[in-house]
Amino acid sequence: MENREITIQKIPLDKLIDTLVELYNRGVDYIDINGIPGREFDKMAIVFTKEYMTEQGRKNFEGLEEDVDLEIKPNKLTDDDLNILLN
Repeated sequence: MENREITIQKIPLDKLIDTLVELYNRGVDYIDINGIPGREFDKMAIVFTKEYMTEQGRKNFEGLEEDVDLEIKPNKLTDDDLNILLN
């Protein structure tokens, strides 16, 4: 894998921290962070698999579709948004 540095600028910390805390509280122990540079703004994706979750975390996300993309908007995520994101 090529080692490239990607800078994702101006990520709102309150949304990021809220999302990370919510993931942790739902049983996700590890994440991968993907960055995609864009023309108008950069995008960041938080990715995790079942292998990154505790047993309770796997139960929390049973029945959800895999490989679902969710765009994080400036407002606070709803429980439904998090359920889709935490796949």
